[in-house]
Amino acid sequence: MALGTWPIFVMPALAFASMLWSPDAEVTVRKSVAFFGTVLFGFSVATVLSTKDAIRLLGRVLSLATLFSVAWLYLFPYYAIHNSSDYAGNLLEGDWRGIFAHRTVLGHVAGLTMGLLICYGRLIWSSRLFRYGIVALSVACVIGADSGGGILTAAFVPLALVVTQAVIRLKPAHRGAVLVLMLVTILLLMVLAPKLLSTGLFLLNKQPDLTGRVPLWDTILVMAQEQPLLGYGYFAGFVQLVQPQVLAATGNIYAHCHNGYLEVLIAFGYFGLGICLAVIIWLLRATGRLVAAPPAHLGHLSGFPLTIVIYVLGANCIESMLITESNYAVVLLALAAGLATRARLEARELSARTAAFRRGVDHA
Repeated sequence: MALGTWPIFVMPALAFASMLWSPDAEVTVRKSVAFFGTVLFGFSVATVLSTKDAIRLLGRVLSLATLFSVAWLYLFPYYAIHNSSDYAGNLLEGDWRGIFAHRTVLGHVAGLTMGLLICYGRLIWSSRLFRYGIVALSVACVIGADSGGGILTAAFVPLALVVTQAVIRLKPAHRGAVLVLMLVTILLLMVLAPKLLSTGLFLLNKQPDLTGRVPLWDTILVMAQEQPLLGYGYFAGFVQLVQPQVLAATGNIYAHCHNGYLEVLIAFGYFGLGICLAVIIWLLRATGRLVAAPPAHLGHLSGFPLTIVIYVLGANCIESMLITESNYAVVLLALAAGLATRARLEARELSARTAAFRRGVDHA
């Protein structure tokens, strides 16, 4: 499993290496240990649980998180709802955050919960009443959080799971053409992204600067050119060198870059960004192979790893989750990669057993 999934450990290794140019090596090492542990946790789940059991575990954890978040609204409303004493002030006042620190996390978790229960509901919970109840609560959380990322997650995840299941059911000769068509569509959406983003923000009644993200990104891109090759070092570089200059330029304090790819650029420079791109290509290839040639023992579950990878990569366009320690998205990426490797190993083992059985029958 480790040999087949080794690329997911490249970014944690780079985080450790960045202590050599970090302004505070001790902080960088400490955060690197946490980052490595987060990746290792997601990978470890894939080593002990099959894809079916992993989906069940994830669905139940997300369901309980959604259920507890709604309970918190009634038990501890001061903590479960953003208020004027928060760091965001009146900007987020009244938005739900449940058991989490920010509305965005609740929106993403609720969106993931809804998507998994819609597509894998029977696998996760046997009780239909409980299943439908959790879906209703997750919809309420997405609406109450009023997070653009949560709304997009709730729309994308179930759609992507349904599409991958449909592709898996196609004849092998047709799957490649459909995947190419999907790729062309994604590229077209990327070209039209500026116009689509403006329209989407208008429809969602969101601020045109993405709640202050646009000026933050402009400032960070300028600062990235000051140390373009290796960046500022993992975590400590942003906190000690970048954050004060961002505060001076924008008048606001940001805990992170609000973009996972910019986070990589600031921490590791263009060198690290190139390595990250190579890891992403490997992730897409490893998980996409399960859709193009789905193992017989997985069936419609083969599209789960690819959907998770695409979701995390898309979410990192507006959030910093790609290399953030103790973050659920890092766990999901490692889990998806591990499940892809496990599926290939299981298919190889089943093929070997079948061949051995046939040889035994022929010999007899």
